[in-house]
Amino acid sequence: MRVICAPDKFKQCCTAAEAARAMAQGVRAALPSAQVTELPLADGGEGTLDVLAGAFPQRRTARVRDALGREVEAAFALSADGRRALVESAQACGLWRIEEPDRDPLRASTFGVGQLVAAALDAGAGELLVGLGGSATSDGGMGMAAALGARFADSNGNQLAPSGGNLHQVRSIDLSTIDARLKRTRVRALCDIMSPMLGERGASRSYVVQKGGTTRTMHKLEEGLAFLSANVVKAGVRVTGLEDGTGAAGGLGFGVKAFLGGELEAGADAVLKTLDFRRLAAACELVLTGEGSFDPQTGDGKLVAALAVEARAAGVPLVVLAGVVQPGVELPGVTAAFGISPYGARKQDCFDAAPANLARLAASVVRLLNSRK
Repeated sequence: MRVICAPDKFKQCCTAAEAARAMAQGVRAALPSAQVTELPLADGGEGTLDVLAGAFPQRRTARVRDALGREVEAAFALSADGRRALVESAQACGLWRIEEPDRDPLRASTFGVGQLVAAALDAGAGELLVGLGGSATSDGGMGMAAALGARFADSNGNQLAPSGGNLHQVRSIDLSTIDARLKRTRVRALCDIMSPMLGERGASRSYVVQKGGTTRTMHKLEEGLAFLSANVVKAGVRVTGLEDGTGAAGGLGFGVKAFLGGELEAGADAVLKTLDFRRLAAACELVLTGEGSFDPQTGDGKLVAALAVEARAAGVPLVVLAGVVQPGVELPGVTAAFGISPYGARKQDCFDAAPANLARLAASVVRLLNSRK
């Protein structure tokens, strides 16, 4: 049996590489003769730099601000010829950098992402890929643009500090001072979700709670993002926040499109294409994947949804092993989905036991499929 172990990361628990290793151990334990390929994946969020290290082998670092303005060391990467750069926004404004009690999307800013973009331009890159996902922010890219020279002012003309909480005060935007190098640089955003920034499926409504916000926070951010969108249009940029992908990373997709002139695409699709997954899938008999939660948001462009399309096209079973599987979620191309966490177990215990549980479930799936032969 030829098996590909191709999971996403399990947030607060294990990286995609650790999850792939655990799955592979389970497969080999159940069927020592199996040919196993470990293929950790990402969708534009944290881990994208590691997953695409083959295409972007030159790792660099820069001192930037995290979502709360603290100085941190963040990584970006260049292609072998130095012409293309991969910036993972989660390196700067990632939720993983912020302890739960400190998370606050009203205070948070994407300023550090702009600093990473500037560092990539300083390194000589003429094309930028910006991975979006896993952010602690919901500022519509205001911070990123400010770091690159854009100016945001209130009704009195006073310059605003970039943050989610200041969005509702934005009354004018000056893009004339933004880094001139961006005009001759192609920018592509790899979005972990393809939702819009505004509306019922928008960034603030869907993800504000995991960023530390409340219902009241959600309404304030929605209003602020709408003000930002209106002033972007007033500044002569035709981006409304209703476009697919603009909601990625708390509206950072909107910022990339509006302020950097970037293109938005599904990050999972781009990663799978770069890794030539279709060719790999055609030569295997089972694909095992996984994520922290298999839920209705999975279908909004998440990695598992992209894998389902590829597996279905290749005629290969795709089995999802997730921390949590919500009832009623069905995606064409997903053969089965199993929750790895024991019923009633404490959250931290589930995190600690995730690798062992992934190995156990992977072994069970392989034994079941192999029993049919």
